[in-house]
Amino acid sequence: MKTLPSVVLVAATLACARSESPPLVIRHVTVISMTGPAALPDHAVVVRDGRIGALGPDAEVDVPRRAVVIDGTGKYLIPGLFEMHTHTSKTRASALGLYPVYGITTVRDQGSEHAEVLRWRREIRAGTRIGPRMLIAGPYLESRRNIDRMRADPPESRVEPFERARIPIGTPEEARRVIDSLAGLELDHFKIRTVQDRETYFALNEAANRHGIPLVGHVTVRSPADIIAAGQDGVDHSFFTLLDSLTRDERMSYWRQFAERGIGIVPTLVTLTESVRLPQTYLQALVDDTAGAMHPLRSYVSRFLVLDWGEQVLEATPERQAAFGAAWPSVLRDLREMREAGVRIMAGSDVAVINIFPGASLHTELELFVDSLGMTPLEALASATREPAAYLGLADSVGTIDVGRVADLVLLEADPLVDISNTNRIAAVALRGRWFDRAGLDALRAAVRAAPDLQANDWVRN
Repeated sequence: MKTLPSVVLVAATLACARSESPPLVIRHVTVISMTGPAALPDHAVVVRDGRIGALGPDAEVDVPRRAVVIDGTGKYLIPGLFEMHTHTSKTRASALGLYPVYGITTVRDQGSEHAEVLRWRREIRAGTRIGPRMLIAGPYLESRRNIDRMRADPPESRVEPFERARIPIGTPEEARRVIDSLAGLELDHFKIRTVQDRETYFALNEAANRHGIPLVGHVTVRSPADIIAAGQDGVDHSFFTLLDSLTRDERMSYWRQFAERGIGIVPTLVTLTESVRLPQTYLQALVDDTAGAMHPLRSYVSRFLVLDWGEQVLEATPERQAAFGAAWPSVLRDLREMREAGVRIMAGSDVAVINIFPGASLHTELELFVDSLGMTPLEALASATREPAAYLGLADSVGTIDVGRVADLVLLEADPLVDISNTNRIAAVALRGRWFDRAGLDALRAAVRAAPDLQANDWVRN
Protein backbone atom coordinates (compact mmCIF):
# COMPACT_ATOMS: atom_id res chain seq x y z
CA MET A 1 0.00 0.00 0.00
CA LYS A 2 1.33 3.45 -0.93
CA THR A 3 2.13 5.64 2.10
CA LEU A 4 1.08 9.28 2.04
CA PRO A 5 3.68 11.89 3.07
CA SER A 6 3.25 12.96 6.67
CA VAL A 7 2.28 16.53 5.75
CA VAL A 8 -0.53 15.18 3.56
CA LEU A 9 -1.73 12.90 6.36
CA VAL A 10 -1.86 15.81 8.82
CA ALA A 11 -3.86 17.83 6.29
CA ALA A 12 -6.27 14.98 5.62
CA THR A 13 -6.97 14.67 9.33
CA LEU A 14 -7.69 18.38 9.58
CA ALA A 15 -9.89 18.30 6.47
CA CYS A 16 -12.08 15.67 8.07
CA ALA A 17 -12.31 17.67 11.28
CA ARG A 18 -12.90 21.16 9.97
CA SER A 19 -16.44 20.49 8.69
CA GLU A 20 -17.46 20.35 12.36
CA SER A 21 -15.17 23.11 13.57
CA PRO A 22 -16.78 25.53 16.02
CA PRO A 23 -16.35 29.29 15.65
CA LEU A 24 -13.01 30.71 16.72
CA VAL A 25 -12.74 33.93 18.74
CA ILE A 26 -9.51 35.80 19.42
CA ARG A 27 -10.16 38.19 22.31
CA HIS A 28 -8.40 41.18 23.88
CA VAL A 29 -5.91 41.33 21.01
CA THR A 30 -4.37 44.36 19.29
CA VAL A 31 -5.43 44.11 15.64
CA ILE A 32 -3.19 45.57 12.94
CA SER A 33 -5.80 45.35 10.22
CA MET A 34 -3.94 47.19 7.41
CA THR A 35 -7.24 48.90 6.55
CA GLY A 36 -7.11 52.10 8.60
CA PRO A 37 -5.63 53.02 11.96
CA ALA A 38 -2.28 51.39 12.53
CA ALA A 39 -3.48 49.40 15.55
CA LEU A 40 -6.81 48.58 17.21
CA PRO A 41 -6.21 47.68 20.88
CA ASP A 42 -8.40 45.31 22.93
CA HIS A 43 -10.36 43.98 19.96
CA ALA A 44 -12.03 40.68 19.25
CA VAL A 45 -12.09 38.74 15.98
CA VAL A 46 -14.67 36.04 15.29
CA VAL A 47 -13.90 33.40 12.64
CA ARG A 48 -16.67 31.28 11.16
CA ASP A 49 -16.31 28.82 8.27
CA GLY A 50 -12.88 30.10 7.36
CA ARG A 51 -13.80 33.79 7.20
CA ILE A 52 -13.90 36.72 9.57
CA GLY A 53 -17.46 37.00 10.81
CA ALA A 54 -17.06 39.87 13.26
CA LEU A 55 -14.44 42.41 14.30
CA GLY A 56 -14.70 45.14 16.91
CA PRO A 57 -13.88 46.30 20.41
CA ASP A 58 -13.88 43.26 22.67
CA ALA A 59 -16.70 44.52 24.88
CA GLU A 60 -18.97 44.97 21.84
CA VAL A 61 -18.43 41.62 20.07
CA ASP A 62 -20.77 38.74 20.84
CA VAL A 63 -18.95 35.48 21.53
CA PRO A 64 -20.81 32.62 19.79
CA ARG A 65 -21.87 29.60 21.78
CA ARG A 66 -19.43 26.68 21.67
CA ALA A 67 -16.72 28.97 20.30
CA VAL A 68 -13.07 28.19 20.82
CA VAL A 69 -11.74 31.27 22.60
CA ILE A 70 -8.12 32.39 22.30
CA ASP A 71 -6.80 34.93 24.77
CA GLY A 72 -4.87 37.52 22.78
CA THR A 73 -3.96 39.72 25.72
CA GLY A 74 -0.60 41.36 25.06
CA LYS A 75 -0.47 39.96 21.53
CA TYR A 76 -0.82 41.43 18.03
CA LEU A 77 -2.85 40.10 15.11
CA ILE A 78 -1.73 40.78 11.53
CA PRO A 79 -2.93 39.47 8.15
CA GLY A 80 -1.25 36.38 6.76
CA LEU A 81 1.95 37.23 4.89
CA PHE A 82 2.67 36.98 1.15
CA GLU A 83 5.89 35.53 -0.28
CA MET A 84 6.05 36.97 -3.79
CA HIS A 85 8.93 34.98 -5.28
CA THR A 86 9.31 31.22 -4.89
CA HIS A 87 10.32 28.26 -7.05
CA THR A 88 8.36 25.35 -5.61
CA SER A 89 9.58 22.63 -7.95
CA LYS A 90 13.10 23.31 -6.70
CA THR A 91 12.20 23.40 -3.02
CA ARG A 92 9.87 20.40 -3.55
CA ALA A 93 6.48 19.82 -1.96
CA SER A 94 7.75 19.46 1.60
CA ALA A 95 8.60 23.17 1.74
CA LEU A 96 4.93 24.10 1.35
CA GLY A 97 4.39 23.01 4.94
CA LEU A 98 7.05 25.42 6.20
CA TYR A 99 5.38 28.59 4.95
CA PRO A 100 2.53 28.60 7.49
CA VAL A 101 5.07 27.99 10.26
CA TYR A 102 6.50 31.40 9.36
CA GLY A 103 3.13 33.11 9.00
CA ILE A 104 3.08 32.96 5.19
CA THR A 105 -0.36 32.11 3.85
CA THR A 106 0.08 33.05 0.16
CA VAL A 107 2.99 32.40 -2.20
CA ARG A 108 3.61 33.38 -5.80
CA ASP A 109 5.54 30.73 -7.72
CA GLN A 110 7.83 32.28 -10.32
CA GLY A 111 8.82 29.28 -12.40
CA SER A 112 8.37 25.55 -11.87
CA GLU A 113 7.14 22.40 -13.59
CA HIS A 114 3.53 23.34 -14.21
CA ALA A 115 1.93 19.92 -13.78
CA GLU A 116 3.29 19.32 -10.30
CA VAL A 117 2.74 22.78 -8.83
CA LEU A 118 -0.80 22.63 -10.18
CA ARG A 119 -1.26 19.25 -8.47
CA TRP A 120 0.07 20.59 -5.17
CA ARG A 121 -2.17 23.63 -5.40
CA ARG A 122 -5.21 21.42 -5.96
CA GLU A 123 -4.27 19.29 -2.95
CA ILE A 124 -4.03 22.42 -0.79
CA ARG A 125 -7.40 23.66 -2.04
CA ALA A 126 -8.95 20.24 -1.36
CA GLY A 127 -7.55 20.22 2.17
CA THR A 128 -5.43 17.11 1.66
CA ARG A 129 -2.16 19.02 1.91
CA ILE A 130 -1.27 21.81 4.31
CA GLY A 131 0.23 24.79 2.57
CA PRO A 132 -0.27 28.38 1.50
CA ARG A 133 -2.51 29.72 -1.24
CA MET A 134 -0.49 29.35 -4.45
CA LEU A 135 -0.40 31.62 -7.48
CA ILE A 136 1.55 29.95 -10.27
CA ALA A 137 3.33 31.00 -13.44
CA GLY A 138 4.00 27.55 -14.75
CA PRO A 139 7.23 27.20 -16.77
CA TYR A 140 9.89 29.88 -17.09
CA LEU A 141 9.90 31.72 -20.41
CA GLU A 142 13.51 31.61 -21.63
CA SER A 143 15.49 32.66 -24.66
CA ARG A 144 16.25 29.84 -27.05
CA ARG A 145 19.90 30.87 -26.72
CA ASN A 146 19.88 30.15 -22.98
CA ILE A 147 18.16 26.78 -23.37
CA ASP A 148 20.64 25.79 -26.11
CA ARG A 149 23.45 26.62 -23.69
CA MET A 150 21.89 24.40 -21.03
CA ARG A 151 21.40 21.56 -23.49
CA ALA A 152 25.06 21.77 -24.50
CA ASP A 153 26.16 20.76 -21.00
CA PRO A 154 26.72 17.02 -20.42
CA PRO A 155 23.48 15.54 -18.99
CA GLU A 156 25.23 14.41 -15.82
CA SER A 157 26.50 17.93 -15.09
CA ARG A 158 23.09 19.56 -14.70
CA VAL A 159 20.69 18.59 -11.93
CA GLU A 160 17.50 20.41 -12.91
CA PRO A 161 15.10 18.71 -15.37
CA PHE A 162 14.88 22.05 -17.17
CA GLU A 163 13.15 20.53 -20.18
CA ARG A 164 10.01 20.23 -18.01
CA ALA A 165 10.26 23.66 -16.39
CA ARG A 166 11.61 26.06 -19.05
CA ILE A 167 10.32 26.88 -22.53
CA PRO A 168 12.70 28.15 -25.22
CA ILE A 169 11.47 31.08 -27.30
CA GLY A 170 13.62 32.37 -30.16
CA THR A 171 11.42 34.53 -32.37
CA PRO A 172 8.34 36.76 -32.14
CA GLU A 173 6.35 34.03 -33.91
CA GLU A 174 7.39 31.48 -31.29
CA ALA A 175 6.54 33.98 -28.55
CA ARG A 176 2.98 34.35 -29.76
CA ARG A 177 2.57 30.59 -30.28
CA VAL A 178 3.89 29.71 -26.81
CA ILE A 179 1.77 32.31 -25.03
CA ASP A 180 -1.35 31.21 -26.92
CA SER A 181 -0.67 27.60 -25.85
CA LEU A 182 0.07 28.39 -22.20
CA ALA A 183 -2.94 30.69 -21.91
CA GLY A 184 -5.19 27.63 -22.05
CA LEU A 185 -3.59 26.17 -18.93
CA GLU A 186 -4.52 26.83 -15.31
CA LEU A 187 -2.03 29.55 -14.40
CA ASP A 188 -2.15 33.04 -12.94
CA HIS A 189 0.63 34.89 -14.75
CA PHE A 190 3.62 34.41 -17.04
CA LYS A 191 7.22 34.66 -15.83
CA ILE A 192 9.88 35.91 -18.23
CA ARG A 193 13.49 35.16 -17.30
CA THR A 194 15.63 35.67 -20.43
CA VAL A 195 14.71 36.84 -23.93
CA GLN A 196 16.24 36.30 -27.35
CA ASP A 197 15.93 39.91 -28.51
CA ARG A 198 13.90 43.08 -28.15
CA GLU A 199 11.37 42.10 -30.84
CA THR A 200 10.65 38.78 -29.13
CA TYR A 201 10.27 40.57 -25.80
CA PHE A 202 7.61 42.88 -27.23
CA ALA A 203 5.84 39.93 -28.87
CA LEU A 204 5.67 38.09 -25.53
CA ASN A 205 4.09 41.09 -23.84
CA GLU A 206 1.67 41.73 -26.71
CA ALA A 207 0.45 38.14 -26.63
CA ALA A 208 0.10 38.09 -22.83
CA ASN A 209 -1.80 41.38 -22.88
CA ARG A 210 -4.10 40.06 -25.58
CA HIS A 211 -5.05 37.16 -23.29
CA GLY A 212 -5.39 39.45 -20.28
CA ILE A 213 -2.79 37.49 -18.31
CA PRO A 214 -0.08 39.45 -16.46
CA LEU A 215 3.52 39.00 -17.58
CA VAL A 216 6.18 39.66 -14.95
CA GLY A 217 9.81 38.84 -14.45
CA HIS A 218 13.37 39.93 -14.93
CA VAL A 219 14.70 43.11 -16.50
CA THR A 220 15.57 41.81 -19.97
CA VAL A 221 15.74 45.08 -21.92
CA ARG A 222 18.10 48.05 -21.71
CA SER A 223 15.65 50.73 -20.66
CA PRO A 224 12.61 51.09 -18.39
CA ALA A 225 11.03 52.81 -21.39
CA ASP A 226 10.74 49.43 -23.12
CA ILE A 227 9.15 47.85 -20.02
CA ILE A 228 6.57 50.63 -20.02
CA ALA A 229 5.98 50.53 -23.78
CA ALA A 230 5.69 46.73 -23.92
CA GLY A 231 3.27 46.58 -20.99
CA GLN A 232 5.23 44.29 -18.67
CA ASP A 233 3.22 44.11 -15.45
CA GLY A 234 5.94 43.63 -12.87
CA VAL A 235 9.69 43.45 -12.30
CA ASP A 236 11.51 40.91 -10.16
CA HIS A 237 14.96 41.67 -8.72
CA SER A 238 16.36 45.00 -9.88
CA PHE A 239 18.02 47.08 -12.59
CA PHE A 240 21.42 46.77 -10.85
CA THR A 241 23.77 49.31 -12.54
CA LEU A 242 21.79 49.63 -15.76
CA LEU A 243 20.54 53.15 -14.97
CA ASP A 244 23.72 54.66 -13.56
CA SER A 245 24.20 56.93 -16.57
CA LEU A 246 20.78 58.55 -16.14
CA THR A 247 20.08 61.62 -14.06
CA ARG A 248 17.83 61.44 -11.03
CA ASP A 249 15.14 63.38 -12.91
CA GLU A 250 15.26 60.87 -15.80
CA ARG A 251 14.94 57.92 -13.45
CA MET A 252 12.15 59.57 -11.46
CA SER A 253 10.22 60.14 -14.68
CA TYR A 254 10.32 56.39 -15.32
CA TRP A 255 9.37 55.50 -11.75
CA ARG A 256 6.37 57.83 -11.84
CA GLN A 257 5.20 56.05 -14.98
CA PHE A 258 5.70 52.69 -13.24
CA ALA A 259 3.46 53.90 -10.41
CA GLU A 260 0.81 55.27 -12.76
CA ARG A 261 0.68 52.05 -14.76
CA GLY A 262 0.70 49.75 -11.73
CA ILE A 263 4.03 48.12 -12.54
CA GLY A 264 5.10 46.54 -9.25
CA ILE A 265 8.55 45.41 -8.15
CA VAL A 266 9.72 42.50 -6.01
CA PRO A 267 13.37 43.39 -5.38
CA THR A 268 14.49 40.25 -3.45
CA LEU A 269 17.16 42.23 -1.60
CA VAL A 270 17.82 39.26 0.64
CA THR A 271 19.41 37.39 -2.26
CA LEU A 272 22.11 40.07 -2.37
CA THR A 273 22.80 40.20 1.35
CA GLU A 274 22.41 36.50 2.17
CA SER A 275 23.46 34.72 -1.02
CA VAL A 276 25.27 36.15 -4.04
CA ARG A 277 27.52 38.46 -2.01
CA LEU A 278 28.64 35.71 0.40
CA PRO A 279 32.03 33.99 -0.01
CA GLN A 280 32.10 30.82 -2.06
CA THR A 281 33.72 28.99 0.85
CA TYR A 282 30.75 29.74 3.11
CA LEU A 283 28.23 28.60 0.51
CA GLN A 284 30.13 25.36 -0.09
CA ALA A 285 30.24 24.70 3.65
CA LEU A 286 26.47 25.23 3.76
CA VAL A 287 25.94 22.63 1.05
CA ASP A 288 28.21 20.18 2.87
CA ASP A 289 26.56 20.78 6.26
CA THR A 290 24.41 17.67 6.52
CA ALA A 291 24.08 18.15 10.28
CA GLY A 292 22.34 21.52 9.90
CA ALA A 293 24.79 23.36 12.16
CA MET A 294 25.11 26.51 10.01
CA HIS A 295 21.41 27.43 9.76
CA PRO A 296 18.39 26.08 11.67
CA LEU A 297 16.59 25.35 8.38
CA ARG A 298 19.47 23.63 6.57
CA SER A 299 18.08 20.28 7.74
CA TYR A 300 14.75 21.07 6.04
CA VAL A 301 16.20 21.56 2.54
CA SER A 302 15.08 18.98 -0.01
CA ARG A 303 17.62 16.63 -1.53
CA PHE A 304 17.06 18.12 -4.97
CA LEU A 305 17.68 21.64 -3.70
CA VAL A 306 20.91 20.61 -1.99
CA LEU A 307 22.11 19.25 -5.35
CA ASP A 308 20.98 22.42 -7.10
CA TRP A 309 22.74 24.54 -4.49
CA GLY A 310 25.89 22.60 -5.30
CA GLU A 311 25.64 23.90 -8.87
CA GLN A 312 25.01 27.41 -7.61
CA VAL A 313 28.22 27.28 -5.57
CA LEU A 314 30.19 26.75 -8.78
CA GLU A 315 28.72 30.00 -10.14
CA ALA A 316 29.54 31.97 -6.97
CA THR A 317 32.97 33.11 -8.11
CA PRO A 318 34.82 35.97 -6.38
CA GLU A 319 34.32 38.04 -9.53
CA ARG A 320 30.55 37.53 -9.42
CA GLN A 321 30.48 38.33 -5.69
CA ALA A 322 32.40 41.56 -6.30
CA ALA A 323 30.10 42.60 -9.16
CA PHE A 324 26.97 42.19 -7.06
CA GLY A 325 28.63 44.01 -4.18
CA ALA A 326 29.46 46.93 -6.44
CA ALA A 327 25.84 47.07 -7.65
CA TRP A 328 24.36 47.36 -4.14
CA PRO A 329 24.42 51.20 -3.97
CA SER A 330 22.67 51.45 -7.36
CA VAL A 331 20.02 48.93 -6.31
CA LEU A 332 19.24 50.88 -3.12
CA ARG A 333 19.20 54.20 -4.98
CA ASP A 334 16.68 52.94 -7.53
CA LEU A 335 14.42 51.41 -4.89
CA ARG A 336 14.45 54.49 -2.70
CA GLU A 337 13.50 56.58 -5.72
CA MET A 338 10.73 54.10 -6.61
CA ARG A 339 9.37 54.36 -3.08
CA GLU A 340 9.41 58.15 -3.35
CA ALA A 341 7.55 57.95 -6.69
CA GLY A 342 4.88 55.63 -5.28
CA VAL A 343 5.88 52.41 -7.03
CA ARG A 344 4.40 49.34 -5.32
CA ILE A 345 7.32 47.47 -3.70
CA MET A 346 6.50 43.97 -2.49
CA ALA A 347 8.26 41.36 -0.40
CA GLY A 348 9.73 38.22 -1.89
CA SER A 349 12.93 36.30 -1.26
CA ASP A 350 13.56 34.14 -4.37
CA VAL A 351 13.21 30.87 -2.49
CA ALA A 352 15.49 28.22 -4.08
CA VAL A 353 18.52 30.50 -4.32
CA ILE A 354 21.32 29.17 -2.12
CA ASN A 355 21.04 30.22 1.53
CA ILE A 356 17.48 31.50 1.00
CA PHE A 357 15.06 29.47 3.08
CA PRO A 358 11.29 28.96 2.72
CA GLY A 359 9.54 31.18 5.22
CA ALA A 360 12.44 32.53 7.24
CA SER A 361 14.06 34.60 4.48
CA LEU A 362 10.91 36.66 3.90
CA HIS A 363 11.26 38.09 7.40
CA THR A 364 14.84 39.08 6.61
CA GLU A 365 13.55 40.85 3.49
CA LEU A 366 11.13 42.87 5.63
CA GLU A 367 13.98 43.90 7.91
CA LEU A 368 15.98 45.02 4.85
CA PHE A 369 13.04 47.14 3.68
CA VAL A 370 13.18 49.01 6.99
CA ASP A 371 16.93 49.12 7.55
CA SER A 372 18.13 49.67 3.96
CA LEU A 373 15.21 51.33 2.14
CA GLY A 374 13.98 53.50 4.98
CA MET A 375 10.45 52.07 5.10
CA THR A 376 8.50 52.37 8.31
CA PRO A 377 7.59 49.02 9.90
CA LEU A 378 3.99 49.64 8.80
CA GLU A 379 5.09 50.13 5.18
CA ALA A 380 7.19 46.98 5.31
CA LEU A 381 4.27 45.03 6.73
CA ALA A 382 2.06 46.38 3.95
CA SER A 383 4.59 45.14 1.39
CA ALA A 384 3.82 41.59 2.49
CA THR A 385 0.07 41.94 3.10
CA ARG A 386 -2.13 44.68 1.66
CA GLU A 387 0.07 45.67 -1.27
CA PRO A 388 0.55 42.25 -2.90
CA ALA A 389 -3.12 41.43 -2.31
CA ALA A 390 -4.14 44.56 -4.22
CA TYR A 391 -1.55 43.94 -6.94
CA LEU A 392 -2.76 40.38 -7.48
CA GLY A 393 -6.44 41.29 -7.48
CA LEU A 394 -7.10 39.55 -4.16
CA ALA A 395 -7.82 42.57 -1.97
CA ASP A 396 -11.46 41.61 -1.49
CA SER A 397 -10.47 38.36 0.23
CA VAL A 398 -6.98 38.55 1.77
CA GLY A 399 -4.23 40.98 2.75
CA THR A 400 -6.24 42.82 5.42
CA ILE A 401 -8.28 41.95 8.52
CA ASP A 402 -11.91 42.87 7.98
CA VAL A 403 -15.35 41.30 8.11
CA GLY A 404 -15.86 38.93 5.21
CA ARG A 405 -12.15 38.42 4.51
CA VAL A 406 -10.58 34.97 4.51
CA ALA A 407 -9.21 34.22 7.97
CA ASP A 408 -5.51 34.18 7.09
CA LEU A 409 -4.11 35.55 10.34
CA VAL A 410 -0.86 35.62 12.30
CA LEU A 411 -0.80 36.10 16.08
CA LEU A 412 2.44 37.72 17.26
CA GLU A 413 4.00 37.90 20.69
CA ALA A 414 5.24 41.48 20.17
CA ASP A 415 4.42 44.61 18.19
CA PRO A 416 5.78 44.59 14.61
CA LEU A 417 5.14 48.34 14.32
CA VAL A 418 7.78 48.92 17.00
CA ASP A 419 10.27 46.46 15.51
CA ILE A 420 9.58 44.73 12.20
CA SER A 421 11.65 41.72 13.32
CA ASN A 422 8.77 40.93 15.69
CA THR A 423 7.02 39.32 12.70
CA ASN A 424 9.26 36.37 13.60
CA ARG A 425 7.71 36.04 17.04
CA ILE A 426 4.77 33.90 15.99
CA ALA A 427 2.41 32.50 18.62
CA ALA A 428 -0.19 31.01 16.25
CA VAL A 429 -1.45 31.10 12.67
CA ALA A 430 -4.92 30.83 11.13
CA LEU A 431 -4.68 29.34 7.65
CA ARG A 432 -8.02 29.87 5.91
CA GLY A 433 -9.58 29.62 9.34
CA ARG A 434 -7.68 26.53 10.53
CA TRP A 435 -6.01 27.41 13.80
CA PHE A 436 -2.43 26.29 14.44
CA ASP A 437 -1.18 27.15 17.91
CA ARG A 438 2.51 26.84 18.75
CA ALA A 439 2.21 23.09 19.20
CA GLY A 440 0.38 22.79 15.89
CA LEU A 441 3.05 24.80 14.09
CA ASP A 442 5.75 22.64 15.65
CA ALA A 443 3.90 19.56 14.40
CA LEU A 444 3.89 21.03 10.88
CA ARG A 445 7.61 21.64 11.14
CA ALA A 446 8.20 18.07 12.31
CA ALA A 447 6.12 16.70 9.43
CA VAL A 448 8.25 18.65 6.95
CA ARG A 449 11.43 17.36 8.59
CA ALA A 450 10.21 13.79 8.05
CA ALA A 451 9.22 14.27 4.40
CA PRO A 452 10.69 11.74 1.91
CA ASP A 453 11.96 14.42 -0.48
CA LEU A 454 14.49 15.54 2.12
CA GLN A 455 16.20 12.17 1.81
CA ALA A 456 15.84 11.35 -1.88
CA ASN A 457 15.78 13.49 -5.00
CA ASP A 458 12.27 13.20 -6.42
CA TRP A 459 12.71 15.68 -9.31
CA VAL A 460 15.09 13.84 -11.61
CA ARG A 461 15.99 14.25 -15.25
CA ASN A 462 14.58 11.69 -17.66
